[in-house]
Formats: sequence, structure tokens, C-alpha cells
Amino acid sequence: MAFTAVPQLIPNQNPKAPLAAILRFATDVPAGGFVRVTNAEFEHDIHVREGIGLREVIVAGMRPGVAHRVTLTLDHHDAVGFDHTPPPLPASLLETPPLQTLKSDAKAMEPGFLFLSIRRRNVTRALWWTPRQKVFAQRWSLLVALDPMGQIVWTFHHDFRISGLSRLSNGNIFFHQVNNHSFEIDLAGNVLRSWVAARRPAGPAPGAIPIDVQSLHHQPHITRAGNFLSMAANTRQIEGYVTSETDPDAPRETKGVVGDTIIEFSPKGDVVWSWDAFDHLDPHRIGYHVLEPYWDTRGFPGHADWTHGNGVTEDPRDGAVVMSLKHQDAILKVDRTGEIRWILGVHDGWGAEFQPKLLSPEGDLNWHWHGHNPRVTRDGTIILYDNAILQARPYDPPKPPAQCFARAVEYAVDEDAMTVQQVWSTETDDPADQVTSWAMGDAHRLPLTDNRLVIDSFCLPDEDPLDARGTVFKADLTWNERVRSEWHPSDFSYQARVREYRGASKDIVFELRLTDPSGVMGWEIFGGHKAPVFGPAPGPNRENHD
Repeated sequence: MAFTAVPQLIPNQNPKAPLAAILRFATDVPAGGFVRVTNAEFEHDIHVREGIGLREVIVAGMRPGVAHRVTLTLDHHDAVGFDHTPPPLPASLLETPPLQTLKSDAKAMEPGFLFLSIRRRNVTRALWWTPRQKVFAQRWSLLVALDPMGQIVWTFHHDFRISGLSRLSNGNIFFHQVNNHSFEIDLAGNVLRSWVAARRPAGPAPGAIPIDVQSLHHQPHITRAGNFLSMAANTRQIEGYVTSETDPDAPRETKGVVGDTIIEFSPKGDVVWSWDAFDHLDPHRIGYHVLEPYWDTRGFPGHADWTHGNGVTEDPRDGAVVMSLKHQDAILKVDRTGEIRWILGVHDGWGAEFQPKLLSPEGDLNWHWHGHNPRVTRDGTIILYDNAILQARPYDPPKPPAQCFARAVEYAVDEDAMTVQQVWSTETDDPADQVTSWAMGDAHRLPLTDNRLVIDSFCLPDEDPLDARGTVFKADLTWNERVRSEWHPSDFSYQARVREYRGASKDIVFELRLTDPSGVMGWEIFGGHKAPVFGPAPGPNRENHD
């Protein structure tokens, strides 16, 4: 029993994932084991599944510019070790996000690595970007993984904005990019498969598996059957549509409207289940931002943003689908027959046919407003990120940005009694902890410790800007991107914050900030997740749920 090819550790040749390395070896009998990666502060193992013959293992989880010892240990073979130092990160702050770890209590944290989807942007409203500014913001994205000390140990540079990412049980990563193209990559940055919305405005993508929809967007989810759940917005012409969110008497018009279809598609690209909001909800029930230019910059100019779905997941207990429709201020649970089981959110504006579906609040509960990306926990509760902006529906006056503070929130739903309770949130009266988050965000309950991971993605800067006269004006911001005469959150340098809370408490065991020290560009973290290991998980090949 011997190696039939001398083990070699070579730098990854794909520049998109420069911190990874490739361990190549061959055995004459079936063998499995592990690769141990060690530096002066931290070590971790990468599982090697049993196999025979020539094999390659992607070695990830190494800090840039730091010496590591990489040791291969296989059944029936002596351990083999290598010294390896990955290259440093780019020195430019335009390419390397200035992450700052403020707290890291590794003993109290969920074990493993924190994966984040990071994007950059201009300090200008997207509606007004010049062509070069559009390229700067939209043709760049970075996935990173952090070790328990908050140090970068893996990166993947992509030439288009990435939204949500999920980790597959084989250790690979699945993500959507904002031009309706989805990818599976390995940790060496190699594209293994991709899927594209066949009817997207940008047209087909060479080599991609076509999906017969107009878009694929926001956070993807992997089902128990190994398929993919996704938001897939589609358009319709609606007569008598609103032209104002503030004036109920404004003229109506026939307008292109974007609404969400939830689809489940197989790895081969077949749509095996779908649910179209236009067929089940009232397109004339509007929320604030229905007339914002979100779809103008995504290939559907002049279209209203009716539902703005921004997260979908499968309830592992019964296979039903839970979705967030941001501009309806509603979380819906829909069974596989298409029937709406319940609606979690403010009761205003729902027609008579929806009244039996509305969950009744019990106890001290605050509704979510423009929430993001719900997840079903192992206890069956619903945890989501609540941007908590506007806090009203047309035509009631919204709260200004200075009075809207984001949070993570967890709700317990009693489907038999049709009631809902708020069981946890990060709400606080401490101004030092409050953030105003314009969009995005993520919240998880972590499987091993039951800690909560919260990502504040798209936050106003801590400092309150002054005008030339020394007058504070953050309190005077508008929510409306089209109003040129007032300041908007996108006129400032966005920042992001990541926190891990101990269990169901508000004790912080990890905190990270992403802020441009010069304040001249914005950073955002669309979302992320924690993974216990790099590469495939030991044991059965299955998908882990929150």
C-alpha cells in the first residue's frame, strides 16, 4: 500500500481564488482521511473522502501572506507535510474590503468559517450612475471566508455583482449574480455549472443551462430533493395602475409591472414547481417603493416593482415554501398546491379573501417592514432581517430614515391557531447599536450553538454629515430616489456590520465592520452563512438547513 504518485501541493492556477492550493496524489488502494491546515494561531481539517487512483483536494482556509503547514493523513499511509504561504491580498482598497474585527470570542462562537458576499458601490444613486460608475459597481464582486478571528482565509473574485450564496453539501458554492445568471463553483474558483434566465434582457449566456423565466434573483435555496428554489420576477401590463405613492387621487395609467414567480428548478434546468404572485395576490395592493427605479437598472425600464421578492426557503418539516415579498411587507407560506397557508405582516390593505390567511399577533410584537430573506429554524420559527424602513403603507406618511432602525427578528407561528408571537429580536434603544439599513441584510440561527448570526448590509455611516453651514442634515433624508432636491441614503458612504449573538441573548460574541476609512466609496455585504468546514462535510452527502 503506497502512493503511486508523489503527493504535491501546488498554488491554485485560477486567479479568481488565489488563496487556495491544490493537493495532488494517487493511491493504489481505496483510502480516505483528512488534510490538516495549521498556522501560528489556528488549525482546521479538510475531510478527504475515500477513493483510489489519482486525486486532487482543494486546500482552502489559509491566510494571505502567512506561512502554513499542510499535512495529508490517509488510511494506511504515512502523513506527508508541506510548507505553503498563500499570496498577499491586493493592496488597493478598491479591491480588498477593509474589514475590521472588533470582537471575537472563539469559545462562545459557532465553530467554522464565515462566508460573506461583498460588493462595492459609488456614493451616488444607482439611477444616476455614469457608464464608468456602473461598471465599477456592477462588474465586481468578492466572496470571502473568515476564520474565527475574523481574518480572511479564502476569496473568490467575480466580474459581476453577486447577490445571495448558498453552500452545497459537496462543499461547493451556489450563487446568483444580478444579471439573472446563477453558478456553482468549487473552492478553487472553477465554474462547474451555470444556469441562466432564458428570457432575461441580456439574452442567453454561452454554456449556461437555460431556465424558462425572465429573471433569477436574490437568495437561492437548495431543497431536500437537491433542486433549487429561486425568485424569478416576471412582467405584466396592468391597467389603472398607480402613478403616485403619496397621492391617492393621482391619475392612473396602464403600466408594466414586475411581480415575482417562485420557481423550483432541477440541476438540468427543468422547472418542476412554480407559484406566480400575479395569479394569487392583488397587484393593486401596493407598498412604498413600488415606483422606485429598481428594475430600471436591471433591464426593465419604467416598470413598477410590485412585490420585490427577496428571499425564499423550504420548510423542512412539510416541504412548503416560505417567501418574503418586501413591497407587500409580508412573509407568506405557500404549500405545494399553491394555496397560501398564512400571511405574516401588517394587516392593512388585504382584501376579504385574504383575511382568513392573516396571522393574528399575540403579546408584544412589532411587525416587520421591508424585511429580507426569511429562514425556517429547526424549531419551526421564522427568522429574518427586518430593514424596518418607512414603517407605513401608502397613503399613510412614512417614517423618515433617521427614525427607522433595522433589526433581526424571530417569530413563532402557530398554524392551527393562526397566531404569531415575536420571540427574539436585536431591537435596542442604545444609539450606539442602532443602524439605519436601506436594503439587504441576513439573519440565521446557527445549528451547533443556537447562536444568531446577523448581517447589517447596507447601513448609513455612523457620523452625521454636516453641510457647509455646519448644519446636521441626516435627519432630513428622503426615501425617494427620484427626488433630486433632498438627500437620500445612497448619497453617503454605505457600511456593513456583522454580529454573532450568544444563543437567544443580546450578548455579542463576534463583531465585524466594513467601512471605507476615507468615506469616498460604499461597501455592502449582501448576506452570508457559516460553514463548519471547508470542502465536503464528513458523513452523508446532504444539505444542512438552519
